[in-house]
Amino acid sequence: MSMPPRVVHGLLRLLAGLSLAGLPGLVPVPAQAADLSAVVPAAPLPKSVDRRLQALLAAQEGQVVVVNFWASWCPPCRAEMPSLQRLSERWRDRGVSVITVAVADNPSNVEDYFWEISADLPVIDDHERVISRAWAARAIPTTVIIDRRQRIRLRGQGTIDWDASAIDRQLQTLLE
Repeated sequence: MSMPPRVVHGLLRLLAGLSLAGLPGLVPVPAQAADLSAVVPAAPLPKSVDRRLQALLAAQEGQVVVVNFWASWCPPCRAEMPSLQRLSERWRDRGVSVITVAVADNPSNVEDYFWEISADLPVIDDHERVISRAWAARAIPTTVIIDRRQRIRLRGQGTIDWDASAIDRQLQTLLE
């Protein structure tokens, strides 16, 4: 008996996630609402170890930037991503951009998942976890929000409801 290709692909993705989730130092955070915490005082960006991220951040200078560390094999990350896409669509013209960093993931799985949910967010592959380590993203999903002066102002760990009005108020404050 043969299985449909979609089922086989899903099972392979699940097995890959199970083996990658056991990587030392990287923990998927159970799905639950997380709050963004203020970083006081505002912290400088980590020394960039990745030119791709450095270039994307430079291109967003003067904007608020949401940097989300996630993986396609992480159920809480998958649950969060559609609302992160909606946040990007809502705030794009108001000076907020979103960058995603796929941690310890397979680029084709990331691409397949983004196609599945019709996401058009920029993705940086961090298969070796160099970026996530430099940014202290020890659990996923982790989100860091950078202000217009390229300083870390907010940080969250766990699934965030990006459709919540509290998030909109926090972003508006950073734009003022």
